[in-house]
Amino acid sequence: MQPVHINLKETSGIKRRQEPIRLGIPFKKSSVSKTTVIGLKSAGGQPLPLQLTPTSYWPDGSYRWATVTTAVDLAANTSSTLVLQTGELNQSASSHWDANELIVTSGNNTFELFGHTLGWQRVSEYTSQTYPTQVEMRVANATVSDELLSSVLDKPWQCVEDGPVSTVLSTQGYWKSESGQQFARFTCTLNFYHGNSTLSVQLCIHNPKRAKHHGGLWDLGDPGSISFNSLTVRIACPDLDIGELSLTPSKAALKYNELPLKIYQDSSGGENWNSRNHVDKNGEITTQFRGFKVTEQNKAIEEGHRASPTLRVAGGADTNTASNRSIQIAYPLFWQNFPSALEATENEMIVHLFPARKNQQYELQGGERKTQTVLISYGVATEPLAWAHEPLTPTLQAQHYQDTDAFPWFCAVGNDTTLNALINSGLEGSNNFFAKREKIDEYGWRNFGEIFADHETLYQAADEEPFISHYNNQYDAIYGFARQFALSGDPRWFQLMDNLAHHVADIDIYHTEVDRAEYNNGLFWHTDHYLDTYTATHRTFSRHNDTSSTPGQTGGGPAAEHCYTTGLLYHYFLTGSTTSKTAVLKLAGWMVATHEGTGGFLESLLAVKNQDIPKLKALAKGQHVTTHRYPFTRGTGNYLTALIDASILEPDNAWLSKADTVIRATIHPKDNIAKRNLLDVEISWSYLILLSAIARYLNEKRAIGQLDSAYQYAASSFMAYAEWMHNNEKPFLANPEQLEFPNHTWVAQDIRKAMLMFQAAEFAPKDQENHFQKTGKRWLIDTSQILKTSEEREFSRVLIILMQNYGPHLISAHSKHASIPQITAAIADNSLRLTWSGLLSKILLRLGKGICNFSPAREKNWLNARLNR
Repeated sequence: MQPVHINLKETSGIKRRQEPIRLGIPFKKSSVSKTTVIGLKSAGGQPLPLQLTPTSYWPDGSYRWATVTTAVDLAANTSSTLVLQTGELNQSASSHWDANELIVTSGNNTFELFGHTLGWQRVSEYTSQTYPTQVEMRVANATVSDELLSSVLDKPWQCVEDGPVSTVLSTQGYWKSESGQQFARFTCTLNFYHGNSTLSVQLCIHNPKRAKHHGGLWDLGDPGSISFNSLTVRIACPDLDIGELSLTPSKAALKYNELPLKIYQDSSGGENWNSRNHVDKNGEITTQFRGFKVTEQNKAIEEGHRASPTLRVAGGADTNTASNRSIQIAYPLFWQNFPSALEATENEMIVHLFPARKNQQYELQGGERKTQTVLISYGVATEPLAWAHEPLTPTLQAQHYQDTDAFPWFCAVGNDTTLNALINSGLEGSNNFFAKREKIDEYGWRNFGEIFADHETLYQAADEEPFISHYNNQYDAIYGFARQFALSGDPRWFQLMDNLAHHVADIDIYHTEVDRAEYNNGLFWHTDHYLDTYTATHRTFSRHNDTSSTPGQTGGGPAAEHCYTTGLLYHYFLTGSTTSKTAVLKLAGWMVATHEGTGGFLESLLAVKNQDIPKLKALAKGQHVTTHRYPFTRGTGNYLTALIDASILEPDNAWLSKADTVIRATIHPKDNIAKRNLLDVEISWSYLILLSAIARYLNEKRAIGQLDSAYQYAASSFMAYAEWMHNNEKPFLANPEQLEFPNHTWVAQDIRKAMLMFQAAEFAPKDQENHFQKTGKRWLIDTSQILKTSEEREFSRVLIILMQNYGPHLISAHSKHASIPQITAAIADNSLRLTWSGLLSKILLRLGKGICNFSPAREKNWLNARLNR
């Protein structure tokens, strides 16, 4: 392998000591495998601790992507470059985890994990005194206003990773009431960093119930929600007498000699801190005051707008010297995920993940969850944890991503200044993605990371309060942010990607197994077009709206036409976040269930009624019926994309073979394209997303060397439609009267046509390459020039469409032809016509599967889910 240079730049004025960093690195095919000896060195040639974990593989077993974890020292306002290269191992393997005794040894600390409840304790290295940590949830019930729930582990602690940099352990379980009723689930991940005596605690609270969503409406107050008073992490530490509080990383800590000491963030502290974005089930705004307050002995001593605090306490001899014991806590994204609090009393430190509030409870909707992280540093001379609020963002050169085929259609050097300038306004424009957050205060534990769908305000009056409207990752903003980060190395793109990925994985995905199969683990739509979300939060349809952007529809749920997995895939690759990996696989499974069903008998009967009977009637009338099964829309395109992404994570699980099957049942090289009615824009425009997904499929097949008959079939089909587009397509606004809302979102959508022409040039014979290239260039120039002067150019939807489709225009078709075999023209069309025998056989197969899978309990559950019982 060629050496990989990892660039670090400190811009926050913080001295870093043994700060853990983690990043994903792609590798060329066949360059790195499990037998390759790899080391990491500093700019001065000093060896650094290294943990390297493969996250994806090439077909020959070599690493496609891997996550690198290390720890670095870096002076304030300096830069450094690390080098990953083949060579001697930096350190010998050693274990820090004793699974039998549930003990972790990390630096100078020893931790004992509890085997049955959610907690652990630090054991003093000098006195053997223990300092237990417990996670507590409190609720109100019919008889008790503040009941402490019991935590139960139903999965033992598992070692996820154990190396010289850190040891990672994870467990799952639930909280239960005194009556024994399960209330909510949790997942807890502990990351012990050995170099700086710091423990990262990541806690995810989850309501696995289904929402009842009567009438397809998803407002707060649904019977499937749970409500609780507080969620805290309590660290016992007797005889504390000194507190130090730093409000931001740039401010020096102030000492306080009187405890308790507490900082509480009630709202974002922004100008719109009391936005309607923060309403409860009754539509009442829950924020009480702007920003934060600091109290000492329960008396307010300071207040401000936005805190990123670090709290340190000391007291009581715990060493063989005169030094005092010290514990320090940092709560990243403290103000962004309000309400939140840190507190020190004489006997414990408390992290208030969900602080108790007078006359208010927290509602966790059915299938909703929230993940938060705190860092705890133990020891005599704990280093400041300021870095936790502004961690280093390691970067690679864009050329490395290009050389390793890390992204499809990725070119390190762009030559389209107009398109690049449009996209870069997402960071530098007056209405950039960070500024958008302030418009409706897109903050708080349920909202942070989300993108304000400001395009939905287009038809509002200038003096009208903007709709509260959420974008829910439509057109895969996560992926667009990831690509821009890889291209530019600008940490702001990384921040947008990371924040949104965590939000989507927790809030926008419906985390339940007990609703309809076509809803379970699906992605909720964005807020309904040109309407306010009211009390529906991030779940589209509200009872407060009696109309919808879709005629005749006033409710619904997760659906195939809104599913985006590629950004989550790349978030996993770039960060190592297994939460994003799991999200990709769950969304792919949901798409399979949505399109193929789960095989129950009643479900099979319904499929025969809705899908097969209409075809029987058409055959009876002598009509021509094709074998096409899947709609020619973005829903099928999203299905293919999810299958491709899942196949990259699990190449042995037949995901890509399923994509082969879907393509053959959707498109044919000899389709009568005119009968598809693709120029009926409002109904058919999204076929462009389907064709883009097929191009992605071809790109992936080529990358892994599968130039088989399935590849040939898909390429022939794609080229047939590309030729039709070349001859028939024109800008959407050429006929604005056919559009319900003829705005410049349609201009942005035209970029899809341009990029498809550039992709077609890759697969066309060389003598036809310019045929597509010229059309693609013309359409791209026209689109960019219109948007350049458009008042809508900085709207979220416009920018995200441009980012999602960026790239194919920069790739030379000449460089691709050598690896593409001649497309076969002789694909028979007899497989295109559906026959009586073929349809009847399909019906019998469907019903037979339903009968084989029949069970009364299964059918009852299926029926109850549809009747909302």
